[in-house]
Amino acid sequence: MAVINVADFIYYISGLTNVGIIEEQISQNESVLYMIDSGGTSEDGKKILNEITEYFNKKNVKITIKAIINTHSHADHCGGNKIIQQQTNCEIWISEKETGSLINPFLQPIISWGGNPLPEINSSYYVAEKTIPSKIITSNDKITLQNGIELSFISLPGHYFEMIGILCKTTNNKKIIFASDGIFGRKNIGKYWIPFLYDVKEFKNSLDKICSLNADYCIPGHGEPIEQIEETAELNKIAIISNEKCVLEALKQKELTQEEILKYVADKNEINMHIAQYMLIGCTLRAYLVFLYNEKKISFSIKENKLFWHLI
Repeated sequence: MAVINVADFIYYISGLTNVGIIEEQISQNESVLYMIDSGGTSEDGKKILNEITEYFNKKNVKITIKAIINTHSHADHCGGNKIIQQQTNCEIWISEKETGSLINPFLQPIISWGGNPLPEINSSYYVAEKTIPSKIITSNDKITLQNGIELSFISLPGHYFEMIGILCKTTNNKKIIFASDGIFGRKNIGKYWIPFLYDVKEFKNSLDKICSLNADYCIPGHGEPIEQIEETAELNKIAIISNEKCVLEALKQKELTQEEILKYVADKNEINMHIAQYMLIGCTLRAYLVFLYNEKKISFSIKENKLFWHLI
């Protein structure tokens, strides 16, 4: 975990979840910082805060953390909120539809599981500590900092309800997009071919939107910075198309229940599911089924109190 300089006044801290830092220089020895996400746990939050403090101390710059901008409310992106806010008195910014899980963190595993979750998945990985948003941000909001950095908030739904990306434009016209889980890097999409999605169609649209920004760098929520943004987005789309086809292949021979389709998809991708994967892939599979249903490629029927899916 270390602070890495990407462009003038733009940094990120690499970790299991990448954390962005935007510096608003007030004077030669004083800066205000805006963080993008906060890590997955209180321990992450402490380490991140220590790294930031140490980095700017070495530069002899006094810092104030103005706000944590949460891209969305998944625990691995907001788990450090509480400890950082307690130690810095910073604000918490997030989009409106993401506030529910921030204020009521127990909702996240409930949404993924579809009801009262098993205790095995009611852990800190899925349930962050409660924090109250200070500001609701929208895609219409724009901020120009004192040192000329322009911040725009980009709507990137699909991975979750109302996820946002933060587009930073420097004074020399460099553009960096903190895209969170709106795009997955090559290594990550290769390793996790079925990433968690809430809405397949919206995720595809968000990939196109990220490409349309013509950014110089893209910092994903997980993994290395992306320079070949269009190529990486295309790889994400290939994964989605592959998963769509996998569901359709499962239904070629006969109608199946969701549980049977889940087994087919997991077997086909050589995934030996543990309980967390069962929950997350199962939730994502339901998103694919709804997408294919809306595309009029599949439909369903209820027989003998079972819901079956079939090709149209």
